[in-house]
Amino acid sequence: MSPHDRPTRTTRTILTFVAAFAVVACTGKAPPTVAPTAAAALPVPAATEPIPTSDDAGLVLGRSGEQTLQLILSGSGERIFTLPIGVPDRDWSALVSTDTTPTSTTIRDLRLPDLESSSQTIDGRWRLPKVGLDPTPVGVSDDGRTIVLVADEATSGAAGKNVSRFAIVDRAGVSAPRVVELPGEFEYDTLSPNGSILYVVEHLAGPPDGHYQVRALDTATGVLRDGAVADKNEGDEAMAGWPIAQTRRPDGMVFTLYRGADHPFIHALSSVDAWALCIDLPATGSNDATAATDWGLTATIDAHSIVAANATLGLAVEIPLTDLAVRRSVSFAPSASRGVSLAKFGHQVGGEVGRRVVASPAGAVIYAAGPGGIVSIATSDLSVTGRFLEGVPVDAMAVTIDGGTVYALIHAGGRIVRLDAASGRIEGEVPGGGYDRLAAVVPW
Repeated sequence: MSPHDRPTRTTRTILTFVAAFAVVACTGKAPPTVAPTAAAALPVPAATEPIPTSDDAGLVLGRSGEQTLQLILSGSGERIFTLPIGVPDRDWSALVSTDTTPTSTTIRDLRLPDLESSSQTIDGRWRLPKVGLDPTPVGVSDDGRTIVLVADEATSGAAGKNVSRFAIVDRAGVSAPRVVELPGEFEYDTLSPNGSILYVVEHLAGPPDGHYQVRALDTATGVLRDGAVADKNEGDEAMAGWPIAQTRRPDGMVFTLYRGADHPFIHALSSVDAWALCIDLPATGSNDATAATDWGLTATIDAHSIVAANATLGLAVEIPLTDLAVRRSVSFAPSASRGVSLAKFGHQVGGEVGRRVVASPAGAVIYAAGPGGIVSIATSDLSVTGRFLEGVPVDAMAVTIDGGTVYALIHAGGRIVRLDAASGRIEGEVPGGGYDRLAAVVPW
């Protein structure tokens, strides 16, 4: 897809990316929680005039029903250029997207900010995969060399069994694409950093409900390895659940947060060495399907821990990367919505769910959003340090590289407001509305 608009000025490197997120469940006792943390509620100020142009940041965002993203200036609302929905490199220097016809798929590699592109076309209808509830696609290895696409729809094999199809594509186009057909129901999970291993989730007949196993496939041969990627702690015990969010580290560790039948959990996978283990989270609210999907997951900027949080349930859990076990689990007063009409916020049929948790660049604070607003949490002890937009349902957040500003996507009307990261004070509003995702914050 060719960009609709040429840039009106040179784009700087995108430094903060807010977007994130395979089906696994584990067993085990849920970790204990400590006493609720008290925090003074902050008043909700009225919206002010649009942000002055001198304070502009660039926002990459999307609107419901549109198949493109827009880079706009947050103060003036000026559109700089249009981007296809795709998989960005970590620094947003490039973007991989797909276009389909009834018989073929074109893979486009768009270079930013010049908007120059290259492409290659393969037979069949393919798309970039997604994981969990995140609307942003995935499917590109961390080294940028391998792309994995999934078939638009499952096909039927000769014996009448479902067949899952994946296309493994060399991004440079040097080698021909490899189409892999797997008998059964498989979904994309992740790629190893160098693209040599594709991990897929194989859905199995129950019980338990949501039964699955994770398999490893060598992309050079297209052959599945024998056996499943077993949990080091649970062994051969059946796994089951539904994905919510996923975050990847450059070292190949992949953390996927799932809703299980009894409690949520994090599936930690070494995509380099093909081993995994499961980390159980508190069972609080596990019977509330709506609140359960408000869990979010982020790595602290110091790279020492990952934090899972749920503002709706009032829970935050810290897991050090040294031992991958829960070190601290804290409960706090949940964010409260203003009325019953907000109870299904973000979970309507066909609706897209944004990111629930994001870390500040300095690493000292984590912001957790939900139907009752935003809670700021200190990473030092998981204490609540502030409450922003109380009673206002928030779909997604973005934090500027200096950590001073939080952009919040409000569910009602798809408005985006700018908040002071320390006080939660509303400092302005991005012109326009109907937005349904935040993809990145661009220094401008």
